[in-house]
Amino acid sequence: PQKCVSLMKYGHSRISEGSGLNGTYASHILLRPGTHAVKLPNQLSSRVCAPANCALATVVNALDMARLPRYGANKSAVVQGVGLLGIYAVAWLRNVFCLDTDAERLKTAKRFGGIPLLVTGDDEDVLERSRTIREMYPRGVDVAVEMTGAKHVIHEGVQLLRNGGHYSFTGMVHPDSQLSSLTGETIIRKCLTIRGVHNYTPWNLEEAVKFLDEFQEELPLESVLSPTSYRLSQINEAFQQAHTGSYCRVVVDCQNI
Repeated sequence: PQKCVSLMKYGHSRISEGSGLNGTYASHILLRPGTHAVKLPNQLSSRVCAPANCALATVVNALDMARLPRYGANKSAVVQGVGLLGIYAVAWLRNVFCLDTDAERLKTAKRFGGIPLLVTGDDEDVLERSRTIREMYPRGVDVAVEMTGAKHVIHEGVQLLRNGGHYSFTGMVHPDSQLSSLTGETIIRKCLTIRGVHNYTPWNLEEAVKFLDEFQEELPLESVLSPTSYRLSQINEAFQQAHTGSYCRVVVDCQNI
């Protein structure tokens, strides 16, 4: 559905293409016929639910159980990159390894159930991570999730997967993502499944909201958001705050002009 030939993305489409008013940084949004809307539970704040509309729903799509390996428990995984999508992936999978170059992000991921491993960039560091993970899973993990956007992580991800494992590509949505380090031979001999994931379906969004509702007491959902909700008239300040990288998401309250 997210690749429908007549798709119109709110906040993405150009007015010059005939889509009309479709922006989202506004006090009101003009909904098109056929738009799938999900009603939020009364006990969930709009702050917490806003990232479900992109980040969490994409994670739900990437980790759709119907797409994961048919054989094995699917209880072991490595999440590469713990920006917001990676943190949500950790929360969805629970008790999985997570890799990142940012120690502060790893601290947040740990609060969501991750086993943090800091990436420093040298070869010995790669070997040490492999030893740590294979102490728990000698044959390799069932699932690897790429959410860094960096092509150089693919080699490590493939090495950490067991035979018959599943690799989900989510972060590398840009041209500089050639997979020169990955050969067809490796994919074939390890019987790997590689799935690219872009955006999400309406039912992925429904599952995302259900997840937030179910685990709102267990997970520190507010910790990935800016403590301040900026007014719509303060949107330039919100962008400046976002550029600092202090929070996974900076909140703009579009009803508060």
